[in-house]
Amino acid sequence: MIGKDSGSLCPDVMVSVVMPAYNCAHYVAEAIRSVLGQSHRNLELIVIDDCSSDNTYSILQDFASQDARVRPFCNERNLGVAATRNRGISLAAGEYVALLDSDDRWHPEKLDLQLRCAQATGAELIYTSYALMDASGDTPYPAQIVPGSVNVKQLLRNNVIGCSTVMLSRALFDRYQFPAEYYHEDYALWLQLLQDGHKAAGLPEVLVDYRVTSGSKAGNKRKSAAHRWRIYRDFMHLSLLASAKYSLLYAAAGIKKYHKRG
Repeated sequence: MIGKDSGSLCPDVMVSVVMPAYNCAHYVAEAIRSVLGQSHRNLELIVIDDCSSDNTYSILQDFASQDARVRPFCNERNLGVAATRNRGISLAAGEYVALLDSDDRWHPEKLDLQLRCAQATGAELIYTSYALMDASGDTPYPAQIVPGSVNVKQLLRNNVIGCSTVMLSRALFDRYQFPAEYYHEDYALWLQLLQDGHKAAGLPEVLVDYRVTSGSKAGNKRKSAAHRWRIYRDFMHLSLLASAKYSLLYAAAGIKKYHKRG
């Protein structure tokens, strides 16, 4: 475990935070505040509105007028989350890219601890443990404590890498991007990176609150299961038998993950 008490280890390292935003006026201010409140101050927040029909973009502009680290953009047409993330990463100036969905939130020491981990381990992908919260911000589910490392086979059994927990080396995106043709584009990218030999490291500290709502990917379990099958069959080219096995393991992990504390 990496200690929290010795201050910022890498104050000169810039982190580019990339946040897609779509009709998220109810939550996006909380997400932005969690970035601006990081103990690691050397960051930029690239927020891209994907043609929202609510007042999301005006909220982004308000934050930008108060803090120069906030860089708001607006897509000319709706691109979807994967292409929007890819656009944000193309605009990033930092040595690392951290990902945050617009309805999630970070704990203040998240980036500091991830930068420490990157320096200590040489990992190019650093993920953290996280809490699951409901629409109101309560956390009635068990905390998701992640392993310190993961390989492709383990990730096929259970995707322990939550997108809003991830920080990656910016250099990776000279070769990779999120595959927009897949619903679980983040999972596909993690599998590709591990398959190609890139190192991932996990932090046991709960550093992210991940929101589960009826409209989120996590909330729509039937749709998620169907698209997970596509990852197994079309992206990873697994056999029918292997795909069925991992689908059952995925379902079992989901039942355990989203079972509320009694």
